[in-house]
Amino acid sequence: MTDELRTAFLLMGVGMITVFIVLLCVVIIGTLLIRFVNRFVPLTEKSVYQSPDTSEISPVKIAAITSAVDIFTKGKGKITNINKIK
Repeated sequence: MTDELRTAFLLMGVGMITVFIVLLCVVIIGTLLIRFVNRFVPLTEKSVYQSPDTSEISPVKIAAITSAVDIFTKGKGKITNINKIK
């Protein structure tokens, strides 16, 4: 029984070490890839967004939408665009 138990623990240890090494390699390669991309890939120019004519949406509705988003997201949400669905 002790030989079987010893073999079982040996297999478990080898498996755990293998998984640890593979995950460590994934983390290291991911970190290196992120650093490479951030260093050598140029940033894209931010396009200047021109909002469409908001005169078709009343200011009261815009205030209500803004207030609802603020309450729902607890101040973390940001409205970037409001489109009227036809």
